[in-house]
Amino acid sequence: MISVDINVLNIAPIALFFISFFGLITGKDIIKSIVFILLMQTAVVMAWLVSGSRSGSLPPIIYDIGYLDNPGAIADPLPQALMITAIVVGIAVTAINIVMLNSLLRKYKTAEWSEIHELARNNYDTAGDLE
Repeated sequence: MISVDINVLNIAPIALFFISFFGLITGKDIIKSIVFILLMQTAVVMAWLVSGSRSGSLPPIIYDIGYLDNPGAIADPLPQALMITAIVVGIAVTAINIVMLNSLLRKYKTAEWSEIHELARNNYDTAGDLE
């Protein structure tokens, strides 16, 4: 079995989060921005699960009353429950992002941030001329 140092497990989500954050800020394409947002959500889930994990802990299902003698040996179910909720929210956010991308693609025929910004500015300027 492959042994992984716990320090690597603590650093990997943080590195993934900041790499994704940098990609989100510098990205010029909406599709890449959606992917980077999804990677940031994954990094947050990874960080929570790593921080809530303890090696050698047992599931919080008590079959024997002897487990109650050592409550530190029982895994805390709260981080897992929170992260399941975060995953569902992440899926909903990604779905909304894809729907908004679809509407932008239909309206402006491009997925580049700068082109959409310029086209929207031109539409706003021409709408002001009609008054």
